[in-house]
Amino acid sequence: MPYQFQDEIKATEIETGLTKRTKTRRAGRFLKGPIPLPDMATASRLPGRSLALFLAVHHQIALTGTDAVTVPSKLLSDLGISRSTKARCLKLLERAGLVTVTRLKGRAVRIQLKNTNIGDNNDNTYPG
Repeated sequence: MPYQFQDEIKATEIETGLTKRTKTRRAGRFLKGPIPLPDMATASRLPGRSLALFLAVHHQIALTGTDAVTVPSKLLSDLGISRSTKARCLKLLERAGLVTVTRLKGRAVRIQLKNTNIGDNNDNTYPG
């Protein structure tokens, strides 16, 4: 009986970077902070879905690790933001001094946050 001890062998799953990313992706989207409260307050006082778009831009920047991003249409639709609403809110966010928008003909707009110190806590705004 060569297979007599087969039931005694236990398998253990080792968590790797890939399995962690897969679990995170399955868990859904999330925001990564810190997000400056004064910027959120400014965006929240703007009309329409400006705050939702502002947070979507933060999300994309944290996700991609780049300074300038495009916001995928799937993310926009999940937040209830249409193309026309996106255009309107980008203009409002731009006028409020929260973002810089680069518009090129035939290309998706590239959005950059004006506060480029995301993740830096050098202004001592938050205790800790």
